[in-house]
Amino acid sequence: MGMFKDIRNLQKQARQLENSMPPVAERMAAAQERMATANQVMAAQTEAANAAAAAAAGLANGTAVRRTVMISNMRQVGLINFDPLVEFELTVMADGMPPYPATTQQPVSQMQIGRLQPGMMLQGAVDPTNPTAVWLDLSGI
Repeated sequence: MGMFKDIRNLQKQARQLENSMPPVAERMAAAQERMATANQVMAAQTEAANAAAAAAAGLANGTAVRRTVMISNMRQVGLINFDPLVEFELTVMADGMPPYPATTQQPVSQMQIGRLQPGMMLQGAVDPTNPTAVWLDLSGI
């Protein structure tokens, strides 16, 4: 008899939970909004991965130019394989030209993230055809 009473209590609790939840239409709208946000994060992660591949290829074949860059600001915008995806606002120091701003997103190892700070100078790979496309060399941190 106790088992049937427990089942009735569980059914009653389920009805109370269902009644306290927002309507299905609102839940679906919220789920679609979360999915759109997840799609934006995935697009940013894909862009960062493509920039990494292009920078690595540019450094390997000599088409990328090494420049000194200063981190002006940084913020986490997502995760890639449990490592933070960080958006960097940079100042690129170009030879014979005035410094110019650039923004890039790049995954950063959890072991390195604590060492990065605004004002820090790093080496970066810059695409000469698109000077605002910068990939930071974090190997020396």
